[in-house]
Amino acid sequence: MENYFLGSGKRWVFSECPERVSLGFKQDVPELLQKLLFQRKITNKEEAITFLNPTLEALHDPFLMEGMDLAADRIIRAITQKERILVYGDYDVDGVSATSILVQFFESMNAPIEYYIPDRVDEGYGISDAAVDYISSHDFELVITVDCGITARFQVDAIYERYSQKGKTIDIIITDHHQWNEQLMPEALVVLNPHIPTSRYPFKNLCGAGLALKLVQAIGAKLQKPNAYHDYLDLAALATIADIVELNGENRIITKFGIEKIVKNPSIGMQALLKAAGVESLVDSYRVSFALAPRVNAAGRMGDAKRAVSLFTTKDLSEAEKIALLLNESNTKRQEVQDQIFKSAVQVIEKDARYRTEKVLVVHGTGWHHGVIGIVASKLVDRYHKPAIVLSVEEDKAVGSGRSIEGFNLFSAMEAVSNLLVKYGGHEQAGGLTLMAEDIEYFRVRINAYADDLIQQEMLQPTMTIHLPVNGKEVNLRTAKLLSRLEPFGSGNQMPLFCLKGAVILNKKVIGNGKHLKLTLGMEGQPVEGVYFNKGELDKAIVLGDKVDVVFSQEVNVWQNSETLQLKLYDLRLEEAKINRNRFLVKLARQVECLDCDENWLYNGIIDETVSLDDIKVNRDDLVIIYRYITKTEIKAFSLAELFIHARTLEQESKRNINCFKLLTALLVFDELELLSLELQQDGSYKVTWADNARKVNLEDSEILDWLREATEGLSRWKR
Repeated sequence: MENYFLGSGKRWVFSECPERVSLGFKQDVPELLQKLLFQRKITNKEEAITFLNPTLEALHDPFLMEGMDLAADRIIRAITQKERILVYGDYDVDGVSATSILVQFFESMNAPIEYYIPDRVDEGYGISDAAVDYISSHDFELVITVDCGITARFQVDAIYERYSQKGKTIDIIITDHHQWNEQLMPEALVVLNPHIPTSRYPFKNLCGAGLALKLVQAIGAKLQKPNAYHDYLDLAALATIADIVELNGENRIITKFGIEKIVKNPSIGMQALLKAAGVESLVDSYRVSFALAPRVNAAGRMGDAKRAVSLFTTKDLSEAEKIALLLNESNTKRQEVQDQIFKSAVQVIEKDARYRTEKVLVVHGTGWHHGVIGIVASKLVDRYHKPAIVLSVEEDKAVGSGRSIEGFNLFSAMEAVSNLLVKYGGHEQAGGLTLMAEDIEYFRVRINAYADDLIQQEMLQPTMTIHLPVNGKEVNLRTAKLLSRLEPFGSGNQMPLFCLKGAVILNKKVIGNGKHLKLTLGMEGQPVEGVYFNKGELDKAIVLGDKVDVVFSQEVNVWQNSETLQLKLYDLRLEEAKINRNRFLVKLARQVECLDCDENWLYNGIIDETVSLDDIKVNRDDLVIIYRYITKTEIKAFSLAELFIHARTLEQESKRNINCFKLLTALLVFDELELLSLELQQDGSYKVTWADNARKVNLEDSEILDWLREATEGLSRWKR
C-alpha cells in the first residue's frame, strides 16, 4: 500500500520510441500498434505484415544449418537398416520435450529407439560419466543428443574409444543450442548448433526442442513427408516457452502454431497434462509457462524425468492420465519443499543484519533439495531484488544455484572468485556452483566485495518496463483486439504495458474473497473496467475520486458471447503531484522528529508549490481532533501506509487539511508531552504505547511545536 501514496514500488522505465512512427499503413493499423512493432525492430510494412500474419511456410529451410544434410541422411540410413538408436536428452522441460519429439518420430517410422535422461542429482547436466558407461556397455549404432552435448568432447571421445576397443562402431550426432566452446566441442559425426561461429543459419535462438523439430523437418523433407514435424509443434512450443528463449523469428511461429495445436488437436500426453493442470478451456503462453511447464519440470526436480517422456510418448490415454496425476503430485511436493526452503532462507536473511547492506545474498542450509534451490534463488531475487545464491550443504561440500538481477553478470562474479570454487558454470543471469563448505563465509565476503563496485543503488530497485504512454482514446476494445495479433507473448516479445496518467477512481470493489480489486477508472471521460490481482488490501487506501497514474495491459474479456475491454492492472499510484507532496511531507516529518530541518529545502518546497504553508501548519484544533481520533480508534501500531490511511480518514471526517505530516507530528508532540510513547520499529512501522494515567498538558511546553511555529512564521513572512 505504501507504493500507492509514495510511489515506492517499482521504478517505471519507458521504452524508447519516436513520437511519430509510420510503417506505411493507413487507417487499418493505428499508430499505437505501429509503435509497438517499431519497438520490436520492425521497420517497414512488409516486415510488419509477416510479423502480424505468421505462417509455417515462413520457417527457414532446415538444410541452411551446417551438418543438417549429413545428419538427416545418417538418421534415414539408421531407420532404413533398423539400427539401434539412442536419444540422449536432459531432465528439464526442453530436454524432455526434445527427447519426446524424436522418440515419437522414430516410433512413427517403426525404428528401434531408446532414450536416456540423466538424473539431476546423481549425474547433473550433460553427458555424465555414468551415461558414458551405459552407452559403452550397449551396442547402439547411433546416438543423438538433444539440448546437451556441445561441451562433451571428452565424454564423446571416451565413447568412441570404448566402442573401438570392442571392435564396434558408433556414430554420434550432437544437437544443442547452448553456447559453443572451441576447446570442449566434441568431434562427433555432426554437431548441429546455430551458435557455432561458422553457422550460416539465419535464426540463432532455437531451444533444444526447436532444434529437434528442425531435424524432423529435414528428415521429413527427404522422406517426402514435409509436414511430419507438424505433429510435434505442441511439444516444441511447450519447450520454447519454458526455456525462456526469445519469442521472435522462428520461435514465435513455432509457439503460435504449437499453442494452436494444444488448443485444437493436443497429443494424448498433452491432453492428459491439460486436464491435470485444469487449463483445458483456455491455453496461452502464460498458462503454458505457469501451469504446464512446472509439472513437466517437477518430474526431473523431484524424481525421474523419464516419467515426463513416458507421458508424451504413450499412446494410451488412461496411462497418460495416470502419469499426469503423478506429475501433479511431484509438482505439489516440489512446491512444498520449495516453500519450506524459501521460508528457511528468508528467516536466515531476516535474522542476520549483514544481509541488509550486502548486495549479493549468499544463504545456505543443510540438505536443501538440489532440485529446487534454483527456484528458491529466483524467489529471493523477486523478494529482495538482489542477486541470490542458495547453497545446499552436504558433508564437506556445498552445491548451489544462483540467479541475478539485470546488469550484474553472475557468471563473471563466479569467475572472479573461482579460486574458491570446485566447479561452476552458467551465464549472466543464472549459474550453478560447488565449493567446500568451510569456504562459504569467505565466499560470501569475496563475492560481495566484487559486487560492491558493480551494483549501483538504483540497480537494487526493481523496475517496470512500460512500452508506451497513452491517452484515453487509445484505450478501447478495438485496440485490445489488434494487440492480440502480437501474441504469443514472452521473452523478447513482452505483453505491451501502457501508462495513463490522471485516471480517476470512479468505483471500487473487492473480489475473490478479498484477494483482488476491481476498479472502474475514468479515462478522459470514458469509464473502463480494470482488475488489480492480489491487491485487495489496497481497497483501504483508495478514496473514490482519487486521480491516479496507472500501468496496465489491454485485454478482451469474453462473457456469454459478449466481448468487452478489460484492463489488467500492473501498478497503480496517486498522480505524480500527490506523490511528490507525500514524499515531501514524510521527509519533513522525519526532520521534525529530529528538530533538524534544511531550511533551504523547505523554502524550495513552498516555492515549487510541492506543498503549501497550510500543509505544514499544526495548530491547537488539529491536535485536539487528532487526539480524539487516536483515542477513539485505540491505535497501537501503524505502518507508513496506515499513517496515510488514518490521515485521509481524519481529513474526510473533520473537513480539515489533516495530512500524514500533521498526524505524525501530532503523535510526536504527544510522545514529547508523555501522553503516549511512540517508537520507530526496525521495519519502519511505529508502535504506540499509551500512558497509564492521562493528564492535562500545556502545548506551550512542546519544543517540536515551538520549532515548527518558528519555521512556518518565517515562511509566512517570506511569502508576504
